[in-house]
Parts: sequence; C-alpha cells; structure tokens
Amino acid sequence: MSRGTATTVVENLPRGGLIRRAGKLEAVPAAHRTRTIDVGTGPRTAITIPWGDLATAFHSTGIPDIEVYLAVSRGERRAIRASRWFSWLGGTAVVQGYLMARMRRGPAGPTEQARAAGESLLWGEVEDAAGAKAVSRLRTPEGYTLTALTATTVAERILAGQAPPGFQTPSRAYGADFVLAIPGCRRTDD
Repeated sequence: MSRGTATTVVENLPRGGLIRRAGKLEAVPAAHRTRTIDVGTGPRTAITIPWGDLATAFHSTGIPDIEVYLAVSRGERRAIRASRWFSWLGGTAVVQGYLMARMRRGPAGPTEQARAAGESLLWGEVEDAAGAKAVSRLRTPEGYTLTALTATTVAERILAGQAPPGFQTPSRAYGADFVLAIPGCRRTDD
C-alpha cells in the first residue's frame, strides 16, 4: 500500500464503511458484509470496503446498488469488525498523529521490484431483478502499475484527439473493454 493510500485509510478510520444503495452512498459499519468470492485462484472470504469503485462503477454503469469487497485474512476481518466499537479512538488527534508519523517513517510505497512482480486480481458480479447473475474476473499488473499504464494510455488517446467532452470514467470514454488494451490485462467472463 502506498503512503497516500494508507493516509486515506487512517484519515477515514472513524467513518466505518460505505455502500451504494438506490444510487446514493450509504454509511454502514466497517466490514458490513462478508461473502465468499473466487478471483480466479479459489474461494476467498471478502468484506465490504469503502473504496472509490463505489463512485466509478456507478458512473460507468449506472447500477444503483454497489458493494466493493476485499479478500482478507480471518485476523484482518476480526480487527476490522472490532474497529466498529473503537473507531472513535482512531479519529482522535493522538492516534491520528501517531499513525501518520509512523507512515512517514516507512516507505512511500511498494518498490519497483514488488510492483513488477505483483498483480491484481479483480472479480465482479452483477445480478438482475430476476436473480440471473454474470461474473467476470480480471487479472492485471499490480495496482499502482496499472494506474500508471491506464493514465498514460488515456493521455495518449487525448493527444490523438480521442477525448470525449465532459466528465468520463475510462470505460465510459473508451468502452468496457478499454482495460484489455493495457498490457498484462486479461478478463474471463462466466
């Protein structure tokens, strides 16, 4: 995790979780839901988290009900659930100051070697009103590397005159398969 991502996590400790319901962001307890998912490597237990996909997925798809999950260990699940009762403590100036100082002493983020060796495994499931489901899995370069590659690809397209006007997510601007143009990205659909 980069220092910036860790800072965001620490700053939001007292806020708990978020989901999107009926198109609106809704506050929920940390680790609001748990479910088993398979990102392509077998079943993993995952919890809801308040990540930016709650915004980007909504703007990309218009789907009104969205939950974002992260596969975590049993110990991490327990710690996050316990934070429901102690989240107020994480928001105090003393705890915030301690955690921020600790992060400043650590590395700015993953090393170049770790990024080169890493990968991200993503899973998405959509269900319609009749209960029919579709699942996709995406294997990509490590997350920070993927961000740099997609930003560069978008910039190249903009410079080539391929810039739709107004606010756009990459998939709205360039199509649902845009990510597959990024080297190292592979998707499977069930």
